Amino acid sequence: MHADIVFTGGTIRTGAVGASVHEALAVVDGRISALGTAALAARGPRTTVVDLAGGALLPAFGDSHVHPVMGGLGLHGVPVRECASAEGIVEAVRHWAEAHPDAEWVSGDGFDPWLAPDGRFDARWLDAAVPDRPVVLRTTDHHTAWVNSEALRRAGYTANTPDPVGGEILRRNGTTEPLGTLREFGALSPVLALIPPAPHEAQVAALREAAARFAAAGVTWVQDAWVEPHHADVWITAATTEPGLPVRADLAFILEPDRWRERIARFAADRDRRPHDPQHDQGPRTQARP
Repeated sequence: MHADIVFTGGTIRTGAVGASVHEALAVVDGRISALGTAALAARGPRTTVVDLAGGALLPAFGDSHVHPVMGGLGLHGVPVRECASAEGIVEAVRHWAEAHPDAEWVSGDGFDPWLAPDGRFDARWLDAAVPDRPVVLRTTDHHTAWVNSEALRRAGYTANTPDPVGGEILRRNGTTEPLGTLREFGALSPVLALIPPAPHEAQVAALREAAARFAAAGVTWVQDAWVEPHHADVWITAATTEPGLPVRADLAFILEPDRWRERIARFAADRDRRPHDPQHDQGPRTQARP
């Protein structure tokens, strides 16, 4: 049988234990069918021959700790990821808020947590740009948020609010007044819970965008490391409707100490809803497939 595609002209590694470098690799129906001289012999009149021109053909990558839905949604908030200073973030917030006057919340995702001295971001800096709407910006690791005074007010954070379990409310120097920097989810969650969730369709679109970026970078398997109950619906919709997803995925359901028992039944039901792939199914795990 002639191959559909033959790669040659570069360094080819399959990733198999003890495998050496190969001079060619043949593909039939999307799967490796031959290596080396056998792959070269599989060329036919309809075979697409890809000359690597001295480059390398390697196995795809996997990432075991990602947040595709959250990350995809974060791509469409305030563009803070490339900001090089706190002042630059404030200006980005100002411009975004002016361009989106109907947005109830102003949010952004992925800024450097050390752009302020000691990672202490002041709500007043954001107040100067947006004083009348809540602003919530999350750092690259998602464990810290910079918020403005309106966000603090809506969350009920005052000088008399103690640090919550599992979180820290940074205080203005010499006082107990909240500064505007919240660390860890005990402090973040009361604010994040107030933000209206994105519609299901928007979350599916965000997941597709994140998955496309993974595939473009050579990442073909991921594990979503923070799956709330509704996230399973997003993954299943994206995986079972056209155009599907270009990556395989495992879903790590989040079990929190104070409410994991009531979620077990839902997670078990969602696991059973997963699309099955006989070639990759390895037991009772949640897996989304294109």
